[in-house]
Amino acid sequence: MLTIEQLIKIIIGTLVFVAVVLGVYLFFKNYVIDFFKNLGGNETAKLMLSLIK
Repeated sequence: MLTIEQLIKIIIGTLVFVAVVLGVYLFFKNYVIDFFKNLGGNETAKLMLSLIK
């Protein structure tokens, strides 16, 4: 059976985990994903132009 202290530790651990996942998601959403979208667009455009020439 779980004690009150163990339940509190589990709840706090879960909240910390959710906060870290949310922070990582917001970081990748704002910086890294936009970088790769722009990079992919430029590479595709260069590929199309090279095929046309």
